[in-house]
Amino acid sequence: MFHFLTKSIRQAIGLQAYRPLYCLLYGQESEDEPWLKPVRCVGRLLVGLFLAYLLWGLVALNFNLSRWLAPLPVHVPVFEVFMLLNGLAFMLIRSVRAVTLLMFVALVGKSGRSYLRAIAFAFVIAGPIDNLASNAGEVARVFACTTVLTYNLTKTRFDLMARPFTNTLQHMRGDIAEIRNTFRELEQVLGELKYAVEQESPDVDEDGIYHTTPQQSDLPLADAVRENFLRNMRHRCKQQLRSGIRVCEEVFRKGYQKCSTNFPDFMAAAICWPYRVDIICRLNLFGSPDKICDASEVVPQNFGQAYVDMLRTERDLFDASSDIEISYELRNETAKNQLLTAQQTSEAFMKDFNRRRRIFRATMLILEKFLCLFLLRVIYASIRYYFMYRGNVEFDNFYITDYFKHIDAERKANEKRSILPLHSHERANYVDVAHVCSRTAEESRTVIYHLLQLSLEVITAALFLLLDHMVVGLLQIIRQRSLITYQQEGEHEIRFHINGTGLMARLLRTTMRNFNMHERVSTSLSNEECLPNANILPESFYYRLMLLYLAIVLLIYQSTTFLRLRRVICSYFYHKREKQRVLFLYNSLLSNRLSVFEILRHNAEQNLAARHVQDNLNIFLRLRLLCPGVFGCLQHLSCGKRNCIICDALEDPDFVLCAGCGLPYCHECSVMLKNVCIKCGLAISFQPFTKFDEAWSDGSSVVLYDFRKDK
Repeated sequence: MFHFLTKSIRQAIGLQAYRPLYCLLYGQESEDEPWLKPVRCVGRLLVGLFLAYLLWGLVALNFNLSRWLAPLPVHVPVFEVFMLLNGLAFMLIRSVRAVTLLMFVALVGKSGRSYLRAIAFAFVIAGPIDNLASNAGEVARVFACTTVLTYNLTKTRFDLMARPFTNTLQHMRGDIAEIRNTFRELEQVLGELKYAVEQESPDVDEDGIYHTTPQQSDLPLADAVRENFLRNMRHRCKQQLRSGIRVCEEVFRKGYQKCSTNFPDFMAAAICWPYRVDIICRLNLFGSPDKICDASEVVPQNFGQAYVDMLRTERDLFDASSDIEISYELRNETAKNQLLTAQQTSEAFMKDFNRRRRIFRATMLILEKFLCLFLLRVIYASIRYYFMYRGNVEFDNFYITDYFKHIDAERKANEKRSILPLHSHERANYVDVAHVCSRTAEESRTVIYHLLQLSLEVITAALFLLLDHMVVGLLQIIRQRSLITYQQEGEHEIRFHINGTGLMARLLRTTMRNFNMHERVSTSLSNEECLPNANILPESFYYRLMLLYLAIVLLIYQSTTFLRLRRVICSYFYHKREKQRVLFLYNSLLSNRLSVFEILRHNAEQNLAARHVQDNLNIFLRLRLLCPGVFGCLQHLSCGKRNCIICDALEDPDFVLCAGCGLPYCHECSVMLKNVCIKCGLAISFQPFTKFDEAWSDGSSVVLYDFRKDK
């Protein structure tokens, strides 16, 4: 194709009207035209600037140079310097022109395919793999949100259950003060009783509250307590009697004073004398004081025992209970330190996940930038081809060009040995540039190998895409089917009714009143915020990735055609070197024709073992040979045909088989071998000579016989 285009262009501009353009493109540097050199320099500069712009876009796209150059304090005109240097180098140096053009051709070759495959893998990293990481982050968010939601729902229920206890603990300080006051009232009553029984005066504090001195000795005896109480009662009774006498005498004294003040002194003695008869106050009108104050018949016999029991109960009740304090602590400090709230748990989980996601994205970014280094391989491949083309005359030298045909035509005109047409075993190793899609056998095998290699990469990318699609589908199903609204409505009421007016009833009412509660519950919660929001790859990503892989497949299948441009470019800049390479190729083919039988034998030996294995593995060929009546139609298919043992040509109607060993030969190879099997030396078959056969009807059969005989 490129040969046809270049040939057509040269023929078109070779006309007289376009003669200046032809001289500009194909003229020699030593031509005397004064305008030629300046115009060429300007044209080269413009082309160099354009190619430099394309290279800069390619490099900046991969390495993101704008982000690296942005933090610099001083603006560095890297783009302008790059454009200027490349334009000048392209204008002045021929090797730079050749390498620059080779770089663009290398983009469609093996290096370019590797670069595009690296871009495709970077697409997979930036697409499904990164999307999987994002969806994993969404799953982590859902987990954290669900944890907090579950905690809130559970907390609402347990708050209602624990509200009485929390209220009791919160108001315990005030309740303790009230209970302490109640106990102090009881202590006051007991203190007065002890004062009455034991004749002990109670201690009174600043608040007027009685505090009895705790008894450290043993409890008194019951009989002694009763006797002491009777004695105290007797003493108090007598004291009351004496107090009555004093009151009576005071009444008579005040009455006499009042009476004497109302009358003169001489009359007062006669009138107020009754008030002087206070002797009546000392008369025991009710009997003997000892008999009156004897309480032995009134006090029960078990009073002492009851009082001792009361003291014992008091000691049990009040000992070590004057100061009441309530405190709590967690004995298991390790468990205390490990307890976390739901919010802390979710935050810790998200923090750990984000840290791992940052590490993953940094790794993927490094890998992506490393894949961009495949661009350097393109540059290396271009430079290597340039030096190999100029240094090694055998490198990439298997093209039948116009100059090759011109040499062969001159030899035919001079009746010398010629090369064209090529033999069947030679056509697989050389390419005629006049044929658009021709390729060598090695290039065909390479195409199949690269297609298989690419298929593995496509399968891997498809697996990642499928996995991402499955994850996205699951998240979408969860979002569509998992919306739940939690509605809690109700009334929570607890009432404790304690009847009684005594001290214990008061204590119980004080303690249990905090358990009384009346709560109305009306909450509405939803897990909408906890539903996953799946990150979906845009359809444009699939289209771009598909187009990229299609471009890679096209480059693999037609890379050999595009790579022909490398030779065209080098031959344009180094036409003398191209002539040397063509002459070398022509001479090597002439020398190979002198040892054609050795070459045929070598090809047959190389193909013999491989062909035997291939024929055994070819199921279609085995079916055709074993059951020709049933599977004879397979001979019309390529998979059911034999191949020539020498040139790998497919079986056709002129195919022949050796009667001794069964080796297949095409008609052309059998003619070159003079119908003598190269393995067993027997005659292959008899074929009538054609014009092509007559070209080989010399004494070469004798040479072949002698060769096999010597062997």
